[in-house]
Order: sequence, then C-alpha cells, then structure tokens
Amino acid sequence: MNPFAFRSDAATLADSVRKILPAAGLGLLLLGVSQVSAQDSSSGVAMKMTEHLNEVVEQGVATMHQLQHKVSVPATPTAPVRPVVTKLKMDKINSRFVEKQDEIFDRIFHLTWARCSLGQHWVNNKGCVGKVRQYTFDQALDIINARAGEDDNAQWRIPTRTELATLLDRTKRNQLEMLAIDSVAFPGMDLDKLMYWSSDEENNSFAWAVLFIDGGVPGILYRSHRYAIRLVRTAG
Repeated sequence: MNPFAFRSDAATLADSVRKILPAAGLGLLLLGVSQVSAQDSSSGVAMKMTEHLNEVVEQGVATMHQLQHKVSVPATPTAPVRPVVTKLKMDKINSRFVEKQDEIFDRIFHLTWARCSLGQHWVNNKGCVGKVRQYTFDQALDIINARAGEDDNAQWRIPTRTELATLLDRTKRNQLEMLAIDSVAFPGMDLDKLMYWSSDEENNSFAWAVLFIDGGVPGILYRSHRYAIRLVRTAG
C-alpha cells in the first residue's frame, strides 16, 4: 500500500483537513490568492513562477470547495493513518529536480531546496529522519535570523509564497494521494503538518503560508499558528 495514499471517504479527509487547518478554516485560506510583487516580476524566472501560481490557483480552488463540502461531514472512527514516511520511495524523481543528497536543485526555477523540513535531518538510503517541527511565523523568522551569522547556513532562508507554491505537484490530482508535492524529491512529509510558512508578511496579525494537499493554494493565516518550514537558497 502506498504510504502516502489517503482513503477517499469524506470522514477521513475531513479529519485530516481539520488537523491541518485549526481555527483559520478553508475560507480564510482561499483569501490567499494574489499577485507577485512588482520587484519580482522583472525576471524570466519570476514570470514562470507567476504562471505556475496561476495554474495552481485555477486547479486548486475547485478542489478546495470540494474539501470544504467534505469537511462538513461528521467524522466517524477510522484506522489511524501513519503520519510520517521516512524511507525513500523507489519511484523515479522528476527530471526537473537534481538530487544532491540532502538538497534538491530545481532546474526550472533555479532554486536549491532543503529536502527535509526543519526538525528533520538527512540520512543516506533512508531519507528524512526525525519529526517535522512547527513554529509560529515570528519564531520562524527568529530562527533564520539566528542562523544568518553561521557560514554554513547564511544562504538558507524561508521561501516567498511564490517560490513555495512552485513545489505544489498537480500530477496527483487523478490519483488517491492527498499529498501535493514530489514525495521522492521531498521524503518524510508529515501528513498532519502539510501547511508551510512562507517569508511573506501581510500585516501584524497575518502572514502567508502554502498548504501541500491537492487543491492547496497560498493563503493568509494567523501568525500565531504553528506550521512547518522548508528552507531554500538561490544559489545552485
């Protein structure tokens, strides 16, 4: 059985979405569709990101409405879903990505990603080991600021919402998988912690995050909520 596969019954799906989206709800997440900032729109890479984000929004909103409908179904007892997968799947990695042990280089958007979320570490032949940690938005910023003085970590940062949205994988739309990211390139995802902070602030109360389930789009959420972090750097 595919460890990433979610049963398609409404109760299981509803329970999973409730865990990922506590008080905010799906309606607030749908407020998160917006434009790339003017300073990012001048490069060809930024244009690709914008096109990708537009596709994500078009494909995702309909699915989010379906999820919202399913969330209203009362949950019934079901067998627990194993939350973390630490072993690499044997599937072939998307040709868009270049593996560098604990890093992934994106040929299209010219970004290098950490394969593991914060809280995990890379082990050869196993993948990402450990628990995905969650942080408030301000805690995440403090962690990055503290790492900035370390030579090995100086280039790593929290991605913008546009950069983060490039990792949304829509090829799973016609499959049973709820996870919307390349699980070979990025193993060890915790199915209860699929919301990831971006570096984009909206105001003193809200910031932007991306939900990595089918139908997920960038959304505005409370800064006090705790979500996962995946680091990125521009250098290849």
